[in-house]
Amino acid sequence: MEKHLYAILLGGKLRANHLMEDHHLVFVIAENEPKARKLAKHKWQAEEVHVDGTQRIDQVDGFKIKLEKQEGETSKLSTNSKYSL
Repeated sequence: MEKHLYAILLGGKLRANHLMEDHHLVFVIAENEPKARKLAKHKWQAEEVHVDGTQRIDQVDGFKIKLEKQEGETSKLSTNSKYSL
């Protein structure tokens, strides 16, 4: 199944009993939006995490986004250890 890049805007509280919520933008690779939403929630450690918005990204400024799995390559970015494909 083909996978796509999604930008997911999360909302949640960083501290219990905190009146206001904070927001965090994360990117995930998934087959569809429901799976992307589920994966995104594992990328942020906050209370009452919920999805405020999603966007599948297929192109940016006229450039097509093409995803390729690179074997043996590891990302220099860190993610939450609970995130898994």
